[in-house]
Amino acid sequence: MNRITAWDGSNFKKIGTGIGNGVNYDVRALVVFNNRIFIGGSFYQVNVGYNPLDSYYLVEWDELATKVKNEKVVNDFQLSQNYPNPFNPSTKISWQSPVSGHTTLKVYDVLGNEIATLVDEYKNAGSYEVEFNAGQISSLSSGVYFYKIQTGYFVQTKKMILTK
Repeated sequence: MNRITAWDGSNFKKIGTGIGNGVNYDVRALVVFNNRIFIGGSFYQVNVGYNPLDSYYLVEWDELATKVKNEKVVNDFQLSQNYPNPFNPSTKISWQSPVSGHTTLKVYDVLGNEIATLVDEYKNAGSYEVEFNAGQISSLSSGVYFYKIQTGYFVQTKKMILTK
């Protein structure tokens, strides 16, 4: 095998070489099982005549996997009800997404005017929580407000109540 790779959270990176000149590789799977890392994919291997041959492997990395995060797998999109609700002056809004992508979370008044943008960035799949502090916006009065999340094709809106 010419190259062995490691996943750094966003890309596969070369971590070693074997026989041959390391012309090409294509990692198709990385699995951690019983604290062992298994790497699968297609790799170019050099034969006796030094002609690259496309080969498929599933190999076990010989070192223990010590830096693997034990995170809960998120299976569904979900926007939770803010807490506390009613609130004064701040409340927490949480959500989960099973896919990575650009995420926006905005607050609107009952007329549809945008009051605040709480999130407007790329987020990895996972669970998140932000705080909305209405005390930082002096023009807000008691009443009903809405918060809307959009990530990929998922869009959901919920109602919250500010009491002053």
